[in-house]
Amino acid sequence: MASTYSTDLKIQLMATGENSGTWGTITNTNLGTTLEEAICRSVDVSFSGASLTLSANNSNGAQSFRNLRLNLTGTGSAGISLTVPDIEKNYIVKNALSTDVDIKNSSGGDVTVPAGKTTLVY
Repeated sequence: MASTYSTDLKIQLMATGENSGTWGTITNTNLGTTLEEAICRSVDVSFSGASLTLSANNSNGAQSFRNLRLNLTGTGSAGISLTVPDIEKNYIVKNALSTDVDIKNSSGGDVTVPAGKTTLVY
């Protein structure tokens, strides 16, 4: 069985006996990047007038969707949204734009974060 990224946070799950000589490096990345982003890191999500989507890729490298705190920056227009992956995850969303932003995923409703406000989104 090969390594997989079958977790919601896309943490690399190594198969038994795989990655000889690099197991420690992969584990350190999983702990120091992947889990740390989800627990205590922030990322700037920059808008340029249009809606954005944060995607989840099969990689234990840094990914915006994992971060606990999303700082919405840039410029927005009425009716914009931020689409996050379909996983059960908390976000603290700080909307520094001059317009409201809807936070949503592909399978559920949305939560509006008013301009200039910070909101906890699940």
